[in-house]
Amino acid sequence: MSFTPSPRVGNILFKVVIAMRMVLTTALLALVFLSSWGTPPRLVLYPQGLALVEETRSFELESEGTLVVENLPQGILLESLVIEGVTVLSLSPTVSAPDPQARLEGQYVEVVSPAGTFHGRVISAGDDRISLATDSGFVFIRDYQVLRVPYPPRRAVEVRYLAESPGPSSITLRYLARGISWRTHYRATLGGEELELVGVAELINETGLSFSGATVELIAGEVYTPAPEAGAYEVRALVAAPSAEVAPAGEYHRYSLPEPVELGPGTLLVPLVSATLPYEQAYRFQGGAVETVIRFRNSVLPLPAGEISFYEEEGRLLVGAASIGHTPVGEEVELAIGAAFDLTGERIHVSGVRLGDDFYRDTYRIVIRSAKEEPVEVEVLEYLTGSWTITWSSLPYQAVDAHRVLFRLSVPAGGEAEVSYTVEWSHR
Repeated sequence: MSFTPSPRVGNILFKVVIAMRMVLTTALLALVFLSSWGTPPRLVLYPQGLALVEETRSFELESEGTLVVENLPQGILLESLVIEGVTVLSLSPTVSAPDPQARLEGQYVEVVSPAGTFHGRVISAGDDRISLATDSGFVFIRDYQVLRVPYPPRRAVEVRYLAESPGPSSITLRYLARGISWRTHYRATLGGEELELVGVAELINETGLSFSGATVELIAGEVYTPAPEAGAYEVRALVAAPSAEVAPAGEYHRYSLPEPVELGPGTLLVPLVSATLPYEQAYRFQGGAVETVIRFRNSVLPLPAGEISFYEEEGRLLVGAASIGHTPVGEEVELAIGAAFDLTGERIHVSGVRLGDDFYRDTYRIVIRSAKEEPVEVEVLEYLTGSWTITWSSLPYQAVDAHRVLFRLSVPAGGEAEVSYTVEWSHR
């Protein structure tokens, strides 16, 4: 098994980059970065819709005075704000005033008109007209009534301070903000006895601000944080880059992206993991449909939770999808990706007898029918309640855990197979 992208994976990413180059060029030319940092910011993103932002800004300081820190996200948690470089005497929220000299082009705005309310990025603007790029496409609006710039609104704080060294100074801001999150998407291509797994991280920025050249770290795990608010802007680039570096972070895992990113409003996709893993495919029946199951052992790195789409024929045929939880290295992964069309199952309760106070005997018969042209094995998984003992079965079984047993049925081509068993049980 390998840990580097295969040529096929590289081709997939390369083709996506080429296909989106013209869209990216247009978007980047129109993009106006609304925040002004002295150095590129650092973002630590959590899947629960929260980010730890660290940025440095330049100010002209006096020995004692008041400064206004503007252009903060609307979702900032002000109680989390830390300011380094001055002695803070007090913090007071205030209104972030828009720059009257700023051009509208590239900014995210809200436009209220007789035709409705629209949110999007300004492509062009005139005295009585405005053109927006919205989630639903391009919108041209005449005779609008209200124009709110920026959207979402920005926050600001007024800081009373003492400074040891008056004059031009750099101040570091560190705070938590809602509206920035991430999630994982996987693509698994099945072939022979191995699958090619490609994972990308979707960075979601709903603040309306742009973070230029940001160093990004992604935290995977069940971190208890406030939930994000809904809403999104535009979808942006998928770029080819090395996989992220993984390291422990408390009880969680930290994925450090190897290259700075231009995280504007909207969604950015970046490569996270690429690996080739052995796998096996099986059929499973536990009532309902006979499912197709994919199993593999995670031997590469801790995999964040996300949805995996499975493909065959070198990626030209989608054959199913499933969700994976946070998966440590060494963990076995078992995913049901769809129902097998040519296999059907039936579970029959043959008889049931009450033997005494809270003591029962039941007999079941499970039949699997196949319309396939080749024989297959189907795993029959039975769930048993309470304290139980199987007193008779037509086939050997395996106790999976305290409440499940597994039978393996060899089903002939175009035929059927069955298993029967009797269980005695009580609720105790």
